[in-house]
Amino acid sequence: MLESVRNFLSGKTVIVVAVLLAIPFVFLGSTSLGTTFSSYGTVNGESVTQIDINLATSQVSQRLQSIYGEDFSLEDLDEEVSVNLIKNEVINQKILLSQAKKMGLSTSEKKAKQEIINLPNFQGEEGFEQTLFESTIRANGFAPEEYIRLVQESMSLDRLVSAMGVAAFPIEQDIVSMASMLETSRDIDFIKIDKAALTDSQKGSLTEGQEFYDANPFLFLSQERRDFSYIVLTFENYKQQVNVPDGYIEKAYADYLDDLQGQIQNRISHLMIEKSNYENSSDAKNRIEQILAEIQAGSLLFEDAVTSSSDDLASKDVLGDLGLSSGDAFPEEFEAEIADMALNDLSGVIELEDSFHVLKLTEKLTPEIKSLELMSSQILDELVDAEALALMQEDFLELESLVLAGVTLEDLAQNSQSSISVTGLQDITSIALDNFDNYTPSDLFDARVSPNNIEIFEGEDSYAFVMLTQKLEPAVQPFVDVAELAIQEVRSEKANTLIAEFKNQVEPILAGASALPELAGVSKETFKNVKRFSSLLPSEVVTKIFENPVGSLVSSNSFNGDSYWAKSSNEVIPSAEDLGESLDQYQGFYSEVLGQQFSSFIDQAFKKNQKVRLENFAAN
Repeated sequence: MLESVRNFLSGKTVIVVAVLLAIPFVFLGSTSLGTTFSSYGTVNGESVTQIDINLATSQVSQRLQSIYGEDFSLEDLDEEVSVNLIKNEVINQKILLSQAKKMGLSTSEKKAKQEIINLPNFQGEEGFEQTLFESTIRANGFAPEEYIRLVQESMSLDRLVSAMGVAAFPIEQDIVSMASMLETSRDIDFIKIDKAALTDSQKGSLTEGQEFYDANPFLFLSQERRDFSYIVLTFENYKQQVNVPDGYIEKAYADYLDDLQGQIQNRISHLMIEKSNYENSSDAKNRIEQILAEIQAGSLLFEDAVTSSSDDLASKDVLGDLGLSSGDAFPEEFEAEIADMALNDLSGVIELEDSFHVLKLTEKLTPEIKSLELMSSQILDELVDAEALALMQEDFLELESLVLAGVTLEDLAQNSQSSISVTGLQDITSIALDNFDNYTPSDLFDARVSPNNIEIFEGEDSYAFVMLTQKLEPAVQPFVDVAELAIQEVRSEKANTLIAEFKNQVEPILAGASALPELAGVSKETFKNVKRFSSLLPSEVVTKIFENPVGSLVSSNSFNGDSYWAKSSNEVIPSAEDLGESLDQYQGFYSEVLGQQFSSFIDQAFKKNQKVRLENFAAN
């Protein structure tokens, strides 16, 4: 559990920016802009909302993709399995959060806001950049309090994990023991048989090959072969079918010019007085009116007033800057006032539900107007792409319905004015569909694919309708076609016999009492000061040597079939003094191993008395 949280908290910037995906408007004292999320129950008293489920879904998906690849989707799993994975993720996070609160490690709302303001991802040339909020506000509907809560929880979990990491401290003697074990070395005498070299040196006759073939016919089965007929709908083909209406580009350019008028952006700064900081609303209003009067009289600069008097901690350090708006990012009261302001003008006092504000218009941005010549190709490309996609989707849906109705591939081809292609009889290693690659050969050779049934494959910009027309089952191939393979098998069997006979000669040869036989691929060598992670020998061989006492005869096969027989001697176990500065190299490695063990212990402790009250839970 804690290991997943460490991944989840690999930096607050990562979780805030990459996982939450939406940044609500939280600093103007305005009413909530988001959605009311239903509760799905509680875990250790912590409420579970739709946002928690969405975040857990994202975490589980990312973790599985890191294991199985980016193409993996939770939809590939049974619904029960995916729901349980997400449910466990929610439970783990909420248990840790409740524990953080019990230990007094909760993060305040003020700290969460400061963290958001200081995120490098939201810094423009002049500090915190409001425009980074705008698109996500419109695209998503997080309420301010929900977003701040998520950041608070993330920071609280970070503090908890950091605290536990400190508790899991390494003991110097344990580090010395581990380092000494890993730095222990032995001299190794070994004999190696290169299986490929020994096999190639053996002779095999045509007669021997025939005998082996007759005795083992099922080793020489041919691969199944299949023949498919298919049609492919491609995006590129549909692009060629698009007709551009007369005058379309000129009309689209006129619309483009109209849209630019709505893209003028205004940057504002504000001075905010929070009503809750005064005895009553009148006192708060009097205070901001007094400040405004001083600014208008020239005795106080607006920026100095913000620095000394504004109650908005989020924008105070950037002289009240709230970023840019094209007319819908700020509260309606702000936008109405901005519409009549010139550059560097000050507004009057604006009242919101919880606060009073004075605005200053600090910048106007007018978008660059591109010429008709520059925009023509872009407009044309956008039209062709959109129309081609629509035509292809329309045809695909129609063909899909025809497949469900049981029509033939010829009917599909005629309906879509497509030509039918054929693969010819191919095995799984050579099968290919021209102009379509969003499939695997195993898809076509799946046992569920039956003759004369149309299979549908969907790609990013193409579709394929494929029908199996002929299937040849595996059969024993004629000897004349596999003679070389049979003879190679004879050579391999002879090599195996020699290796089996050689085993009895190994020990005296290693001891120097017998000479090495003159066989291809057989060698004897000695390596000095070999350590556990040495690459001089295959890892499986080295591991087995160090698992056995010094002087033991060890036999092992490597992954490529080579055979090894080895004896070790002259073991050197370094002391702490011998290790010297190299101990520092093992500090981090040991701490990581210890942390994993400690995580398991804490996991059990935290979850021992867990109280889960989840209901109506589903991976929405």
